[in-house]
Amino acid sequence: MNRKQRRAAAKVSKKNGTEALSEKMFMFEKLPDECSACTKTFDKKNKQMAMTWNVVVREPDTVRLYCPDCWEMANNAIETMREEIENVRK
Repeated sequence: MNRKQRRAAAKVSKKNGTEALSEKMFMFEKLPDECSACTKTFDKKNKQMAMTWNVVVREPDTVRLYCPDCWEMANNAIETMREEIENVRK
C-alpha cells in the first residue's frame, strides 16, 4: 500500500469514526431517567453513576439502562442457568 492509499484509507476511517461518535451521542438523549428493571432514578450529570450503570442498545430505537444491583443480579441468574444446563448435559 503506497502513501496515497494509506492517506485515503485514514481519511475514510476518520470520517466513519466521527459518524459513529455522533450516532452514540444521539443515543445519549434517548437514555432513560431510571433503571429499566427496578426504576431507581439515574442522574445523567453524576459521573459515578455514568461510570457504574450499564446501557444496552438492542435496536436503533431501544435503549435500556440498568443499575449495578440489577446488572449483577441478572449476570448471577445467567451464570446459574449456565451451570444448570452444564449439569444436565453431564
